[in-house]
Amino acid sequence: MSLLTFMVILILATLLVLIVHEIGHIIPIILFNVLEKRPFYYFSIEINAKYFYVIHEKFNKHYKNLIVAICGSLFPILLSMIMVTIIDNQFTNLVTLFSFGNLLMLHPKLPDGRNIINILKEMREHNGKSI
Repeated sequence: MSLLTFMVILILATLLVLIVHEIGHIIPIILFNVLEKRPFYYFSIEINAKYFYVIHEKFNKHYKNLIVAICGSLFPILLSMIMVTIIDNQFTNLVTLFSFGNLLMLHPKLPDGRNIINILKEMREHNGKSI
């Protein structure tokens, strides 16, 4: 395999994991929007030089916001495992590797991790207990 082919596969795998990560946020957002009697499309997608992310209005229950924050990092893993089961090649293996690397988004210094920390703080303040 040439270097150019590998670079194309690397870029495509990275883009796929990024898009699937955001779809992982969008799926529970749509589900919870329907459950809370909001229009299912009640969210927006923002793209700037630094981030590609989904914006939505907070849900009534804290656990719903927590699920939305966590699903972004877990959905690529689920999808990549299914892909590797069906098609086992270098591209799907690279997507799987990047999907597990995507778990780093749960670090408190990164956007999903910050959201999770903020949600947990809100839950603690709301319940009046320590977590």
